[in-house]
Amino acid sequence: MSSSSSPSDPPSCKPPDGASCWLCLEEGPDDSGAPLVRDCSCRGHSGFAHVPCLIKYAESKCRDYIDRPPDFAAYKIFGECPNCKQEYQGAISYEMTKAQLSFVEREKVHSWHILALLKRINVLDGKKEADRIEGEEISAKMLMLLEDDSSLDDVMSIIIVHQYIGRFYKNVGTTQSLEKAKYYYEKARDVSNTSSGDVVSVQLLDNELAEVKARLNGHSLPKTQEKDLSSLRARYNFMVQHGEHEIKTTQMGVELATALFRTYHTIEALRLLERLVINSRRVHGSEHNETKKADRWWQRLKLRCVFIENRPFIDPNDRYQVLRYEQDGNSYIVKGPLLTNYMEEPRNVDGEMTFSVPSTDVGISFSRGTPLMLHGLKKAAHLNGEIGDVRDYCKLSHRFVVYLEGKGLNPVKVKHQNVRIVFDLPIPKNLD
Repeated sequence: MSSSSSPSDPPSCKPPDGASCWLCLEEGPDDSGAPLVRDCSCRGHSGFAHVPCLIKYAESKCRDYIDRPPDFAAYKIFGECPNCKQEYQGAISYEMTKAQLSFVEREKVHSWHILALLKRINVLDGKKEADRIEGEEISAKMLMLLEDDSSLDDVMSIIIVHQYIGRFYKNVGTTQSLEKAKYYYEKARDVSNTSSGDVVSVQLLDNELAEVKARLNGHSLPKTQEKDLSSLRARYNFMVQHGEHEIKTTQMGVELATALFRTYHTIEALRLLERLVINSRRVHGSEHNETKKADRWWQRLKLRCVFIENRPFIDPNDRYQVLRYEQDGNSYIVKGPLLTNYMEEPRNVDGEMTFSVPSTDVGISFSRGTPLMLHGLKKAAHLNGEIGDVRDYCKLSHRFVVYLEGKGLNPVKVKHQNVRIVFDLPIPKNLD
């Protein structure tokens, strides 16, 4: 599956009382039992429809374009809500891509065929047998089209088709499918390299290929590196420039934010997620799945965590959430221990305890990525008040390595007593 919503995701909104299908105007399920659904960015009572009605509407609209010159607007009819102009998500997207491919093949609209195949394979769940079989059939069709259709012999078509097939087989996840994924990714990357493809696309292919190789060798997935962040930032900025309010831009932003978090760039991730949540609430609504997803990550990244050593009955490998300072900053109120996968799973609050520890205790160590503010520095007093992420600990000097947010500022090594946890980020400064 791609990073977009899964077909198993619940609809963004259940129909309120009095809601009706905007096409047939009927309330409740249709004669076939299909319920009223909505998974776009419409609000209130608008945008609800029966999937069969949406399919009938899309087919009718697309027939007007069949004998015309190729028009990308026609291709979007099956995938985009005509009211809010946002792409369908989840189960609606799954059904509409299926209907679109069926329509294109039934009506023999050759100019739309490859696009419909790409759209369809991108929403299939390779873990499900029916989707796996369909994905293999689509892969064969696309490869045959590349051979038979002279209009598809351009470099970009070759790269995209092989990349999408590779991604499908990667998501199937078996050893045999991963070998196939490796082959198709390598094919796409080689074509991209020989054609002077853009750096972002080549880097993306390299990252996905590295993941496949790691899984084949039984290794942990490769960690995100600084060069990967540069690629993700470039992709996100490109999407912002060409459609800041589109769902895919929000999804890409969340992907970038999670990569930033995993490489301990927490401050940058938090600022990005705040913008994403505010924008998504305004454009798509607070109940939209992508808004909720961005907000969940935003709230999780607001957690400030420490490890506590040299304390009886406390495992030094356990992580505790710092709730606040007390006694003028001389102590923390902490709660935990947190689950190992606390960022992904619901917390077991009943199994946690709350207690106080001295904030100056050298046995307290910060989780990597924790936002800290410098204070009490004498030789570098000009840095007091600057904030940054802690990304390492120097055992030799017993200092935390903090990467400061301010432009032009180098990383610094500071003692425990010269940092304070930042719970709420201040307005950024000196970033221009």
